[in-house]
Amino acid sequence: MHTQRQATVRPFRPEDRGAFLDLYEAVWGTRKGEEWFAWRFAANPYVEEVPMVVAEADGELVGAEPCLAVPLRAGDASALAFQPADWMVHPDHRRRGLFTEMTERLLDRYEDGPPDYYYNFPSAAILPGLQSFDWRDVGTLSTYYRVQDLSRLAAARSTEKPQWKAAAGLGHLAAPVVRGLTSLSTGTADPSGGWTADRHETTPTATLVDLYRSGVPESIHVGRDARWYRWRLANPRWDPTTYVFNDEHGTPVAALVAVAHGGRGESESAGARKVSVLDVVPADGSAPTGSYEALLSAVVADADDADVLKCAGASLPRSALRRYSFRSDNGFPLSMVSTPTRLVARPTVVDTEDTVDAEPDTGGRVGPSGGERWRLGGADLTDPVSWTVQLGGQDIA
Repeated sequence: MHTQRQATVRPFRPEDRGAFLDLYEAVWGTRKGEEWFAWRFAANPYVEEVPMVVAEADGELVGAEPCLAVPLRAGDASALAFQPADWMVHPDHRRRGLFTEMTERLLDRYEDGPPDYYYNFPSAAILPGLQSFDWRDVGTLSTYYRVQDLSRLAAARSTEKPQWKAAAGLGHLAAPVVRGLTSLSTGTADPSGGWTADRHETTPTATLVDLYRSGVPESIHVGRDARWYRWRLANPRWDPTTYVFNDEHGTPVAALVAVAHGGRGESESAGARKVSVLDVVPADGSAPTGSYEALLSAVVADADDADVLKCAGASLPRSALRRYSFRSDNGFPLSMVSTPTRLVARPTVVDTEDTVDAEPDTGGRVGPSGGERWRLGGADLTDPVSWTVQLGGQDIA
């Protein structure tokens, strides 16, 4: 056992579940239930145990570092990754080295597998700690937003940044402008060839898997199979809707999965009504542009009471996003009030020669001559162009 000032770091045990939820509430200010924990960690189909280490002091859980097991793929190459999620240390036990000790124990525990890689989306506060353990900063991911009610959205997020507080004060004045921007693109798309749209409240898993297989990206992405869809979309807090567009023969061409959340008093949502596009297939963008436009049209039509719609920049054509007034958080004005989603990654085992191969003039990215551990198939783990990450592949719970 590793100890640090009377804190013991050890693997998670099933009887820790209640203490984990108590710690989660103490750190994040919101209560999650047993059903949520069972889905998020215990029901993951790619591992037999809950991949987590915890810190215990005086009989209480004071720290936890859990991971989600995620299948990765790049073309024909596949691997298993751990995605750190919900890492936390109780406020009364911070600055005592628990983050360092838990991370050391986690990496040591799984040095021989099952994961081949780690990847995640850390906050600015946790990023330096991960970099000290050889995670490399890949870059930021674009998230696209369609703001439909600026006043409500700004009010809901006014505690996050001073800019949102200012926007909340002016939101009632800016709302007509926002409505004017979005009204330019709220009409229903007219896909050619008499294509039809089907809405499914029960996820058509087989259809989604078939569409994914019809256009597998060569870049690094979450590999979709039936197990992944059944687990990822089973969040007890979600009621996902799948939109499938068919050609004139009734053959599925493209599909999109969206979920509405917030606006129901959840503290983490602060009252904002959101619709998130979790998944789009084919994920390589190979379906006709009109089919992706039709999918977005259907989502926008169903989300007329949402304050904001969001989707990843991956897989959807930029022309379709522009048509429906989705704007990147990397550009003005959203860049003034948003926090970029940062992607970091590392292989499970980092060799000394890998570190030597890093190229300072490319931000530490491994070049073609770098260690093979930093590649998945032909894709460089540290190159942002090598990744296609949708919201369903991010830490959204």
